[in-house]
Amino acid sequence: MLLVHGLLLEHDRAVLDRVDTGPVRPRAVTAGALSAVVSEAPGQELTPDDAVAHLDLLVTLAADVPVLPLPLGTMAPDDDAVRDEVLTPAADQLEQQLEAVAGFVEVRLDLAFDTEAVVADIAGGDPEIARLAARSRARGAGVAERMALGEAVAGRVADAEAALVEEWTAELAEIAERSTQLAADEQVRRLAFLVRRDRLPDADGAVAQLRAAAAGLAEVEYVGPLPLYSFLDVGPVGPEPVPSSRWGW
Repeated sequence: MLLVHGLLLEHDRAVLDRVDTGPVRPRAVTAGALSAVVSEAPGQELTPDDAVAHLDLLVTLAADVPVLPLPLGTMAPDDDAVRDEVLTPAADQLEQQLEAVAGFVEVRLDLAFDTEAVVADIAGGDPEIARLAARSRARGAGVAERMALGEAVAGRVADAEAALVEEWTAELAEIAERSTQLAADEQVRRLAFLVRRDRLPDADGAVAQLRAAAAGLAEVEYVGPLPLYSFLDVGPVGPEPVPSSRWGW
């Protein structure tokens, strides 16, 4: 049984010989202008370590050549099945999509806010919050006063964090061709950016400045270059693989 990690243009398959693929031992299965990156599936159920190795392999390949990622757990019994069931049915669309994404990569940004620091920053310059805080501390204050303060603070924090994200990411958004917010909660905002390969140094520089601006208010995690997990609609849209594992991106 084979794990199918991702798809390449056939002329890019030599990348497997020149990059460090970590614990995975991949090889190429080719049909026409396309190659699938495969490895032997383990004899037991896939583990989080397998998920990390799968992702690391795709990230390594994407740094060098265009790749269409497949979810962890995409399997085929043998090379013929990879050719007949994965590569051949949508060969023209897949080839066009790989050519369309060749000049792009994805980068991701996680901003984990220090809520207490944001609240302190807000309270220092917000008379309404200061007034409600004083009321909640006054003699005879009860649940209603504390709830009013909590609701006001929560609303201000959400607005402040949204404004900070927009301010901090403005330069990176200008460098990117597209961006999208992947997740947002009370503390963490996760964003993805579609960046031309030749502008990666500019994106790195923008994130360095972002880190400096966010110091003391948010932790910044920057990951990339990645395959286009969040922008697979770039170019002709082929059949989207259905994740068969909880680790599929």
